[in-house]
Amino acid sequence: MLALFIILAALQEPDGDHGDVRRTLVEATVDVDYQPEFPALDNGHNTTVLIDRYHDTIYRINGIASGTATMLEILAADGFQTDYLDEAISAERLAESDVLFIHGLPNDDVQLPNGGIFWRSPLAAEEVDSIVRWVDGGGGLFLSLSHFPNGSGALPLLEAFAVRFRDGYIYSDSYPSFTDPVNGNCSHYFGLSAHDNTLNQDHPLLQDGLPVSRVDLHCGAGVFREAEDVVLRFPAGSANYDATGQISETSDFYAGMIAFNYGTGRVVIATDQGLFRDFIFEFDSGDRVFVTITGPENDNANLFVNTVRWLSPVLR
Repeated sequence: MLALFIILAALQEPDGDHGDVRRTLVEATVDVDYQPEFPALDNGHNTTVLIDRYHDTIYRINGIASGTATMLEILAADGFQTDYLDEAISAERLAESDVLFIHGLPNDDVQLPNGGIFWRSPLAAEEVDSIVRWVDGGGGLFLSLSHFPNGSGALPLLEAFAVRFRDGYIYSDSYPSFTDPVNGNCSHYFGLSAHDNTLNQDHPLLQDGLPVSRVDLHCGAGVFREAEDVVLRFPAGSANYDATGQISETSDFYAGMIAFNYGTGRVVIATDQGLFRDFIFEFDSGDRVFVTITGPENDNANLFVNTVRWLSPVLR
């Protein structure tokens, strides 16, 4: 069955040039019937995945409304053990774990007495230090960001790994907005594949894993690092819309997912926190869009399996 998660409503507005309408999200449901089917590991590796819910990650949301049920099912089916972190990230807890998930990390919105506002990372300096040292020693970090304002809380950690981040909404004319053909500032639907050079099948994360030929990615932010780190790349000339809806930059080098070695450890960074969630969006136009791991026409589930296996120090 489909479990109702949220209901939104708004008015359609016609697009006079093309006769289209702005599609409005009216329901987001959770696909609880999906059964992951893949050749699971059978070697009893028992990799431990530590999931952060001390910070304001998606795992703070209770039950299936978090959209994480499919990820957890895949982890269990593939022999991964999961544990939850309800305290500040420390070297002691990391030492007991192989892979760390930080999934969605907004900045704190700090309201000052005289009207000023600033965005402050929820990560303490001691947490960043512990994570970086742990990865350097062999740990695997999966960090999933999002468009403004749900990813920039990770900035101190990104800077520690020499990753540059664009906190906005990435848009490309090659992949027009699904929900708003008039303005096209968000809800872009990127079907990334090797066919158009946006899926890097030469990356080691994909070389020995399950087959991945198409990955769906919705509205996300952009990151930069080394060219060889890119798993999912946005088209050349993609634009970054900032929080005010203005184009602040265009680039040929935005990435939607990167993966790289760091010391003896590994890091994977995704810029769409819905990349592996199991929602189905339903629009006032009658369209249904999978977001994203249960989608029948994408390989997001296989990409998730490859990601956690690649990160595991036990499986290297």
